[in-house]
Amino acid sequence: MEEEPRMTRLTIERVHRLSSRPWLFVTGQLEGDALRIGDELTVLDGGTPSGLAVVRSIELHAATSKTTVAVDVDVDVVDSIREGAVLARVS
Repeated sequence: MEEEPRMTRLTIERVHRLSSRPWLFVTGQLEGDALRIGDELTVLDGGTPSGLAVVRSIELHAATSKTTVAVDVDVDVVDSIREGAVLARVS
């Protein structure tokens, strides 16, 4: 019996850039399986894949049910990380 592919999606609601850190911090609604440090996620901008993001840190906000992750991305993907974009993993 084959298992269904597992899906994780983080719909981005806010993006923070700190000059003291090399990562982007994105906050949004997490759906599906939990994220782990080191996970590679596809950046979907308007439903179109635009590159990869690697999870470097995770913070859960229990009161608001939001998740903030620090992600490492290539320079050519930075502009795709914005409100409404999605970080997704299918495994």
